[in-house]
Amino acid sequence: MGTKRNRYSLDEDLILEIFSRLPVKSLMRFRCVSKEWYSLTKNSYLINIHLWRSDSKLCYLLAYTSFRDERFTKPKIGISRLGDEATDIVSLNLSFLYCYTNSINSITIVGSSNGLVCLVTRAQKKTRSYMDGGEIIIWNPATKQSRSLPKPVIAENFNRHDGATFGFGFSDHNTNDYKLVGIFRKQVQVFTRSTNCWKEIEGKGFPSCKYCYRDDWISSKNGVLYWFATTSGPMDRFVLSFSLRDEVFHVIKLPSWGFLNRRLLSWKNSLACIIGNNEQVWAKTTDDSAWTKQFSIDSSILRRGEIFGIWKDQVVIWRTEKSRNDPLIGLFLYDPKTKKRGQWIPKHEVNNYYGYVKLVDYVESLVLV
Repeated sequence: MGTKRNRYSLDEDLILEIFSRLPVKSLMRFRCVSKEWYSLTKNSYLINIHLWRSDSKLCYLLAYTSFRDERFTKPKIGISRLGDEATDIVSLNLSFLYCYTNSINSITIVGSSNGLVCLVTRAQKKTRSYMDGGEIIIWNPATKQSRSLPKPVIAENFNRHDGATFGFGFSDHNTNDYKLVGIFRKQVQVFTRSTNCWKEIEGKGFPSCKYCYRDDWISSKNGVLYWFATTSGPMDRFVLSFSLRDEVFHVIKLPSWGFLNRRLLSWKNSLACIIGNNEQVWAKTTDDSAWTKQFSIDSSILRRGEIFGIWKDQVVIWRTEKSRNDPLIGLFLYDPKTKKRGQWIPKHEVNNYYGYVKLVDYVESLVLV
């Protein structure tokens, strides 16, 4: 005999439809209601449709390592969530990190995709390698789930002090299978969630890079990672792209007009770079299209500052020093349409001296780690 259904109970399809429109915080509380609701919050259909609806609620994560004293000791690490408005800034609890390591000297966001964040921690002060006591951690800030990934087996001739370059993302927006790419000079490895292991790939299209700039990568929604790279030195830079679906590299030439800043951006879903002394932003809609100038910023706006990221079609500028006529420091917004400086982001640890700062796109989701 089947289970007797309460005449006031809701159809499962209707429950899923309602759940898909609710914030993750509410759904996590619903897990305590019953075993059925607990299972529903892990339903793959709900996870996917909830993520699809969340795409319109984009917010940002700001990660930093702030050194407070003159001797560069006692760093403070943190990640804050920036919401719909610049004033909506919330510090996130990072105590879970100490489940995986006893000592954290710095933290880096490798990337954020589909609500998951990939973090790399370093335990020692004077190392560029996470392998010296550090961890690779996948974290869902909304559900508070996290896991530590196994470390790849690196070739013996790899100099650990050269550091490693990582990229994180999903090969397909409709799948819950993420990938983490590790570049160790000439060796390339890929970790896939579904297999829970690393594999070395031949790196089809991978050039002979002298160096990949670790903090200057972006991921696009078409499942492609981008890094600045060089074959000889800073004047010989290019963009290295990697398709997470096909696991193939491509080289993209940079504009040849003027000095290139070290930062890559995502401008209106397109790859963008900064030309000149933080003054011009150029973008290309596809890997094969030409670079075109999007806008320029008056040097007076950028005085003692630099372009830090993009916030809802506005440029985030970080001013590091005060000037005689403008005593404010920290993060503020610039609107390329009006060509005016906009809202200041509230006082934050990043406004002090910093060792590392990064701004990434983020959406809340139920995606499993």
